[in-house]
Amino acid sequence: MNVNVLQSIKYFFFEKKEVLLKLFFVRWAWLLVALSCCCFSLLKKDFYSGLGALLRYERDVSCLVGKDKLGGTYKYCLYKYKKKYVSGIQNRVLTSYVDSGSAENCRNLFKSFGHQHLVRMKYPKPVHDPSRQGDLIMLKPYLSPKEKGVLFVQYDEGVQRFASLFDIEKLAQYYRFVIEPSTSGYQNVMFFLTFGLETDVVFEAQFEPDYNYIKDIGHNFKPIRLGAGDWADSELFDDGTNVPKEYDVVMIANWLSWKRHDLFFESIGKIKKHIKKVAVIGYPIEGRTLDDVKKECRYYGVCDLVDFYEKISSEKVGEMLRKSKTGILLSKDEGANRGIYECFFSGVPIILSSQNRGVNRDHVNDMVGMVSSDDELADVIVKMINEYRSFKPREWALENTGFVNSTRKLNIYLKELALSSGEKWSADIFTKHNTPHARFAYEKEQMQADEAVAHLESFLRDPAQQ
Repeated sequence: MNVNVLQSIKYFFFEKKEVLLKLFFVRWAWLLVALSCCCFSLLKKDFYSGLGALLRYERDVSCLVGKDKLGGTYKYCLYKYKKKYVSGIQNRVLTSYVDSGSAENCRNLFKSFGHQHLVRMKYPKPVHDPSRQGDLIMLKPYLSPKEKGVLFVQYDEGVQRFASLFDIEKLAQYYRFVIEPSTSGYQNVMFFLTFGLETDVVFEAQFEPDYNYIKDIGHNFKPIRLGAGDWADSELFDDGTNVPKEYDVVMIANWLSWKRHDLFFESIGKIKKHIKKVAVIGYPIEGRTLDDVKKECRYYGVCDLVDFYEKISSEKVGEMLRKSKTGILLSKDEGANRGIYECFFSGVPIILSSQNRGVNRDHVNDMVGMVSSDDELADVIVKMINEYRSFKPREWALENTGFVNSTRKLNIYLKELALSSGEKWSADIFTKHNTPHARFAYEKEQMQADEAVAHLESFLRDPAQQ
């Protein structure tokens, strides 16, 4: 099947899913599918996939139409499943995944990258950059039986890789884990690989429903209101408050349909007389290209108002931001958007879709921007164009986000967890930032982290022994 056709079908069901799941018989049908997949996985003793089938149902229903729609049947099944396969003496979801072909393939892949990449869960690049960290980051070395270290895991799939490559049950005796998910909707089987370990697992949870979900699970799961965007480096973004504006709006997103360029173009079409120019910045992904986006632009008759930029440098992106009156984010599901924080530090207010799930709503306030429904988007764009000077996004961001503030918040939280467990806290965590890849902010701390990584080698799983 043509890639674009497949993407169109997936996007159609994505757009209609919320409406469909409000119907009782559709939820029941979806629940039956989830239970059937779960039972089939149990027959194969694939406890990981079984829990995954149940959590996919919960994610769709609770994220879209609320917890009250989950139904007693599902809640009972999930409770029994977790009690038997996750919360017992042994996390059988973890052991079944570690023994799977998927985990073995992951071990073999990273082993082929070489030892230095393996212990950092780091994918190699054509040009070696020693300052770029992998998906596993040493935030604090293990110091003593009374002072655990801290390991930082990036991305949902990073948790899978972590469990595949390392004996995380043993590592839990020496380290706390901090996880930075890459999507919203934390009903994710990957996260339950770390459930029940003898250590705290701290989840960055910028979206309040995700924060509450992790909090409700409790046990060794601990949430903190941070996200990937909170680790931006303010010094990399010049203040564009007084820069002459060439664009009324700038939209930064890949070319996937989920980013809803069509809604943006439709809204621009309604207010043509108020628009001088807008900029759209992105890159091709999963078969969707710039040509596909331009077709949507032509459909709404606004191509004369739009300048497209594809795969431009981060320096050029910063320049485009400073030349714009406002940024815009329209995706409904956005787990770790960094673009809006880049806008903030560039002195550019933002417009956020009211349908978005994932962005920290506390961070979209009267100082930094506006939230808009789809129906009101055209009017909100006009309002923002006229009033963009009244916002103070950079001032707010310097006080409330960025890697310095985030390091401080995370350090305080981890210290409190350690002290409440009767441990010592004689050294703080290292300072990392996302630029856009994770790096240490200070060379001295990177050198200390590089030395401490050697301790992780003895916890690597041997593919031959699986």
